[in-house]
Amino acid sequence: MSFSERLLEVMKEKGYTKYRVAKDLNMSATTISNYLNNKTKPDTTKLEVLSRLLGVNRIWLLTGDGEKCRGDVIGEDSCSPVRSVKEDDSELTRHLVEIMDKQASSLKAKDDQVSMLISTNELLLRKITPLLERLMEKL
Repeated sequence: MSFSERLLEVMKEKGYTKYRVAKDLNMSATTISNYLNNKTKPDTTKLEVLSRLLGVNRIWLLTGDGEKCRGDVIGEDSCSPVRSVKEDDSELTRHLVEIMDKQASSLKAKDDQVSMLISTNELLLRKITPLLERLMEKL
């Protein structure tokens, strides 16, 4: 079973729609759809928030390994949310999403820098190759 299948299974068990999950976690419905359609997987922080909302073990949700229910949930045979994301948690959720967005922006900026360095190196190699070839001919 894939991540998206496990996520869909738990959402159905809990009666959550992608819109409710998106609203409760202050994410877009498109992001949740991408998870459900196996296009993307959440990063570590989003995975933790998602697993807390649904009351399942984040490792199980991601990989299928281990117990389905969270170890910090005391209960019978059902998985219940550790602490449902409610009105008083929305500030924390927004803060976590802002941090993740800043990290994503920072990583994108670093990716852009690396891409620019690679392009510069390729350009330099194209310019130096003929010079090296001429030098080799003279030797």
